[in-house]
Amino acid sequence: IALTKRTRAVNGVPTSLSDLGYYRLGIDDGWQACGAGKGNSYHAEDGTPLVNHTRFHNLKDLVNIGHENGLLMDFYQINCICMDTYILNKNRTWANLAWRGNVEQLRDAGFDGVKIDNCGDDDGLGYATMMDEIKRTGKPILVENCNQAHGHGPPRGLPTNESGWCAMHMYRTGGDIRSNFDDTMRKLQTTIPFQDVNRPISRPGCWAFPDMLEVGNFGSTDLATVESKSHFFAWCIVSSPLFLSFDVTNDAIVDRVWPIISNEEAISINQEWAGHPGRLVLTNGHGQVWTKSLKDGCYAVLFLNRGEEPIRLSTTLAQLGVEVGDYAIRDIWLHHTLDKSTSHTLSSPDMGKHDCWFVKLTPLKAVDQRMDVTLSSQIITQLK
Repeated sequence: IALTKRTRAVNGVPTSLSDLGYYRLGIDDGWQACGAGKGNSYHAEDGTPLVNHTRFHNLKDLVNIGHENGLLMDFYQINCICMDTYILNKNRTWANLAWRGNVEQLRDAGFDGVKIDNCGDDDGLGYATMMDEIKRTGKPILVENCNQAHGHGPPRGLPTNESGWCAMHMYRTGGDIRSNFDDTMRKLQTTIPFQDVNRPISRPGCWAFPDMLEVGNFGSTDLATVESKSHFFAWCIVSSPLFLSFDVTNDAIVDRVWPIISNEEAISINQEWAGHPGRLVLTNGHGQVWTKSLKDGCYAVLFLNRGEEPIRLSTTLAQLGVEVGDYAIRDIWLHHTLDKSTSHTLSSPDMGKHDCWFVKLTPLKAVDQRMDVTLSSQIITQLK
């Protein structure tokens, strides 16, 4: 399985995509037997969803292969290809059987997660019925609410406050993402309403999700690599779930984007929770500055050029909400700590078209303390 092969390395250590955290494998649209069910649907009269066995011989066997390789397996329901929701809803009794049949399919095959789309589920009753059935079965399952930012609150709208209703683990903040840089930047903006500086709605167990990553899908040019890097770092700074969408069996693509998707410093920033998911600080034309608070008084800052022309951006620590003090600056892309520190203003280098500068600020006091511990350890070792 491509996700588990350790044919590449990180810091000299053989590493797989799964080792880096990409251990969820999702089956998307196209699994269903279109038109094979009642009324030209893909559900049987008893509500059972019908599978295209030419393409997917046995879902349970497929899930077992994933589990045997240490992967978590996700599925996709209330599908858009050969959508049958309107057919089901002509008979609410049958529709309820179908929604429950969807969850039974998940349970029987052993799936660990599900992306529930909104294809024809205009009133959200399909989603609500499935969520009730998932809770009834008692098996924990990761749920992506793919409602594409329609509506607010129950039964399947967007969450509206930092501690209230959130009947999903992650929710789409906009429509389907496209494989071009401008659209990824538009999707990034859709996360802003969920990043209030004091009361962020996006939080553990209720993540704002601007859709899957398009890293690797922009082409093979130097600019495409720059765009993939900026796109990836943007998803990291807002704590978005990180789902790859390119062909992971294509070695040429994986090799091209490996330095980006294997950047453990960026992934660590994405995964860390210190009370806020990350937020937009300022916009200046096509330039933006984003920040995320980290543990131990550290901060991540992303300077982003969404435009065509080179730019340079500056911000103050006060604008970033950073506590007063001196900070070491570490370049996340170059894995290098700059010789200079900052106590007031942070300025990016020149950033070309669609490029970015991603840094981590660490209090110099914390750096000095770590150096003291290291020196003490060295002295103790020498005395021994």
